[in-house]
Order: sequence, then structure tokens, then C-alpha cells
Amino acid sequence: MTPFRLDETLDLRAAGVLRAALLERRGADLQVDASSVVHLGGLCAQVLAAAALTWAADGVALTFPAASDAFEQGARLLGLHSTLLSEGFPT
Repeated sequence: MTPFRLDETLDLRAAGVLRAALLERRGADLQVDASSVVHLGGLCAQVLAAAALTWAADGVALTFPAASDAFEQGARLLGLHSTLLSEGFPT
């Protein structure tokens, strides 16, 4: 499986594109490569959290095997670290 690589800047302008790209991949296990993210904005973090919930409800895995410090820090500041970076989303 080829990981889905996130853009460096996940801001307001990137949210719609990110949502569409994730929806195209719905229904199958997905590895999200967040290793090059330098900015994680609130709206994109919400899109990613919603994807984590959706994938869990669908019974498939959405994981973040590689995450930059900026991505981890942004997720932590927004209260989404355990949702986005835990070993499997709690159901």
C-alpha cells in the first residue's frame, strides 16, 4: 500500500482538497504520511479526525505511520493527538 502523503501546509485552503482526497480512498485501509507537514490548521485537523472516525466506523484502518514534529505538536495543541496518532482509534 502506498501511503497518502499530506501537503506541507494544512490550512483553510487545503481543507476541501484534503476532504475530497480522503473520500476517494474511503473503504480501504489507509496509511497517511504526515512526515512533511509544517503546519496543521484546525480545519484540516478536523477533516483528519472525521476521517479517523469514518474509517473506524467502516471497520478499516487509518494510520499515521510517519508524522513530523509540527504535525504531532499541532494535533496535541488541538486535543487530537490520541485520535490521530494512537494505535487505532478507540471505538
